Amino acid sequence: MQSTQRQRIIILFAGTHLAYSPTITQLYDALSETTDVTILAETFPGFIDEKLEGRQVDYFENNGKSKISLSEKLIYFYLRRFNAHAIKLEAAGFKLKMEWAHFMLVKNTLQKGHYDRVIAVDLHNLFYCSLLGRHADFISLELGIGENLLPIIKKELIDAVIIQTEPRYEYLFKDAQLRKFIIPNSPVFEEREIKKNKKGLVYGGTAWDPFGFYHCLEYLKKYPDTPMTVRGAVPAAERTRIHEEYPELLAQKLLIIDETYLENDKVVDYFSQFEIGICFYNFDVEWIRHFNYRSAPSGKLFKYLAAGVPVLAIDIIGFKFIDEMQCGVLIPDLRPESIRAGIEQLRSRYAFYESNTMAAAKHFSFDKALQPYLNYVNNYEL
Repeated sequence: MQSTQRQRIIILFAGTHLAYSPTITQLYDALSETTDVTILAETFPGFIDEKLEGRQVDYFENNGKSKISLSEKLIYFYLRRFNAHAIKLEAAGFKLKMEWAHFMLVKNTLQKGHYDRVIAVDLHNLFYCSLLGRHADFISLELGIGENLLPIIKKELIDAVIIQTEPRYEYLFKDAQLRKFIIPNSPVFEEREIKKNKKGLVYGGTAWDPFGFYHCLEYLKKYPDTPMTVRGAVPAAERTRIHEEYPELLAQKLLIIDETYLENDKVVDYFSQFEIGICFYNFDVEWIRHFNYRSAPSGKLFKYLAAGVPVLAIDIIGFKFIDEMQCGVLIPDLRPESIRAGIEQLRSRYAFYESNTMAAAKHFSFDKALQPYLNYVNNYEL
């Protein structure tokens, strides 16, 4: 029976990139129609400082320290010996000086907020809930981080799992019979007229080596006939490297950097002016070789498709549907020659690939995938 009382829901977010997490933004907006939702998220000055506007978000600053005072050392000495939660955190591999304040913030938030439903994003937050004996719905956005916690997380406290693909669920939970909802990191589909005279390449997301950014710059140096626009965050260290190592690309306007923050629902319109969307992973970076990235259908990829922009992507499990739905081209590696071959293949049948983008976007529409979870939440007995 559907409850007439609005539930109070807390989303425990993981990381500092909330403003660039369309899955959580869209989930928040959908839940807000029938429930009262708050997000708990951290900030990390100097990395990604953009905050999510227009939603109820309680931000806290990441205050993990590499150095601590003598008085703090005494406190941690006491905690390690007499505090059950601290003992279990350290046994699970957490460093108290980095994580204790965060854990206590989550604990106090859950105790004081009297929330009807907790949604834990990624495994650290799920472990906190398990340690506190709190039931939670689990959203898996990133694999790899915190996987050592899985054997000690109480599966009976997981009410539901939201995850992007079946292979990712099987990777985490094997044959465990948990209630699950497969929801891709995609926008809500809207019928739109595909723009004509689109120009240039667009690189969405964080501009850094793990996402193949510098391979793109090497391509631009070798084939300087099409500009590339970066649409997303450029960390300070990367900005310095770009100006030191690739000033000619900036001077020639082959590389255009646009860091102006856009609300999630404006990004698709922005992408629609470009000819080809880039979606790469650099597997020379050790931590990128993880199954997380080989199986991850990136959110920017779905936005390209919703914008009517065919995709050039690295050939991995998570991107196989691009080939199957013929809405883009997969390349085997990130050498300039491979990128060039992929672009030429797209251009040789551009109208064909372009015509398939909308069908793919409609198939993966976020609202369609989310509706079963909303039905589940709205029929929850308080």
